[in-house]
Amino acid sequence: MSIKKIDKIVIQKIAKGDKKSFSVLYDCYYTYLNTVALFYIFNKDVANEIVNDVFINVWHKRESLTYPIHSYLIQSVKNGCLNHIRSQQTKERILGEYKKQLLDFQENYILSTPTPLQYVETQEIEKEVMGAIEELPEKCKLIFEHYLFKGKSADEIADELSISVNTVRVQLKNAMDKLRISLGHLITILCIIFFR
Repeated sequence: MSIKKIDKIVIQKIAKGDKKSFSVLYDCYYTYLNTVALFYIFNKDVANEIVNDVFINVWHKRESLTYPIHSYLIQSVKNGCLNHIRSQQTKERILGEYKKQLLDFQENYILSTPTPLQYVETQEIEKEVMGAIEELPEKCKLIFEHYLFKGKSADEIADELSISVNTVRVQLKNAMDKLRISLGHLITILCIIFFR
C-alpha cells in the first residue's frame, strides 16, 4: 500500500478510534518506517521493534493526531533510534573503542542528516561499499570482515588469527580510517548491507 493513501480523513478516523483506519496507516507506513529505522540502527530486529513502538504510541495518543502525519512518524522513528543508541551506551559502559565510535557516529548522523531512503534502496551504493572493503590491505580486510561480518570482538579475532589484540585494534582503526576517506558519508551504509 502507498503512503499516499493516508489523507486527512484517515487520520481523523484514527483520532476517533477507528481500528480499520489505523490498520491502513500501519500497512502503508510499516515498511517505509522500517527502512528509515534500519538506515540508522543497522539491526532488523531492533528496527522492527522501534517501528512497532511508534505505532503503539500513535494508537495511545490517537486523539491528538493531526494531518499531515508523515513528518511526525519519521521524527518518532528517529527519536526511537536515538533512544536505543543512548540506552546501548548506558547499558554497556565499557564499550569497545570502535563499537562506541560507531554508536557515536550513528547518533550524530541521525541528528544531522535527513532521511535518504534512496541510499538504502540503491544497489550501486552497496557495490561501492563492498568495493571499498575489497580495496583494504589483505590483513586489514580479514580482521575488519571478522569484526563487522561475524560480529567478533577484538579478543576473539586475536585468538582466532593468533595475533595480538593490539594488532587487531590497530588494523580496525586503519580500516575505519581508510573507509571513511574512500566512502565519506556512505560509511553509514556499511552495516545495512549485511542483512541480506
